Order: sequence, then C-alpha cells, then structure tokens
Amino acid sequence: MSTKPGEVHLDVDTKVMIDRLGPVQLMQAGSSLKFCRIAEGEADMYPRLAPTCEWDTAAAQAVLEGAGGLVLDLQGRPLRYGKPEVFNPSFVAAGCMAWMPE
Repeated sequence: MSTKPGEVHLDVDTKVMIDRLGPVQLMQAGSSLKFCRIAEGEADMYPRLAPTCEWDTAAAQAVLEGAGGLVLDLQGRPLRYGKPEVFNPSFVAAGCMAWMPE
C-alpha cells in the first residue's frame, strides 16, 4: 500500500473512535514518530485500528513506556512481540490511562 504526500492513514473505524473523543487535532506522521510525540508530551493518544507490523511499533513502544506511557490492544493488554504472526492487533498508544478509550 502506498500513500501520497498529505494522505492520512485514517480508516472508518479509527475515524469513529476519534469522533467520539470530541474536538481533536490530527497529527500526520509515521507510527514511530507518533509514539515519540506522545512520549515528549506533544500528543495525548494514537489509536491505530489499521494494520501495523511489529517492526513499526516495537522500538517506539519501548520509548513511550520508558517515558511513562502505554500501548494496549483493544482488550487492554500490552502488545506482544516475537509471535509467529508479525502483524499487530489494533491498539491505542497514550501518555496515560486517562486517554484510553472505554
């Protein structure tokens, strides 16, 4: 899958989740950079319901968790790595539990 400059990876399910949050400012960047923006305190959360692979998130998850944030699947479990399937489940990355959707 390729994207054009300025194109946002925003599938229908993610848009529905974001719309439930109320007014938000969307940030355009790769997954790892979004995790780092949360770790820096420049962003609050990153919901990702579209596919990603372990290599898209592993290092950035370590950075975010080192800064006190978290990355959980939609059942509230941390993402797992080193599994036979390299695809991640849908997840939410956040600076704190307060930003996790119910």
